[in-house]
Amino acid sequence: MINNSHQIIFRLPKKKDARSVMKLIEDSPPLDVNSLYCYLLICTHFAQTSVLAEQCNETCGFISAYLHPERKDTIFVWQVVVKKNLREQGVASKMLNSILHRAYRVPLHYLETTVNPSNKSSNALFSTLAKSLNAHLVKSLLFSEDDFGGEKHEKEMLYRIGPFDILTKEEI
Repeated sequence: MINNSHQIIFRLPKKKDARSVMKLIEDSPPLDVNSLYCYLLICTHFAQTSVLAEQCNETCGFISAYLHPERKDTIFVWQVVVKKNLREQGVASKMLNSILHRAYRVPLHYLETTVNPSNKSSNALFSTLAKSLNAHLVKSLLFSEDDFGGEKHEKEMLYRIGPFDILTKEEI
């Protein structure tokens, strides 16, 4: 008999998940921690475009994403986080695929995100995703260090992946 008690499930986040999402991000420096209110909004208003990974009823991964307001065929991935002991096991890739393989009113053809130059794991994640989708990856500056005012914050490079065509499962 196979023991699936440690299996990771991927699902839409719910309001009750906001605190555990925030805690996971707090435990994952150097990610920017936002307010609990922000995570409540993400887990409700943006639940259909985000994903929560859960193992043994505990949050072990999360991606916040939303449909770009000006380009309906583009999903913007805001934050990607995986619990430290599960990193480099494909959890982030599976969460991304969970989001991409949903059906949207307008089919997705592009994914955008921002990556700090020092974030090697995100660079690898999105470079690998572009290859798996057989799509271009174009990088450009979105926010400079100066855009963050007095905060110590690296520049944010916009990664635009696409165009791609994906077979979808269900319409949201």
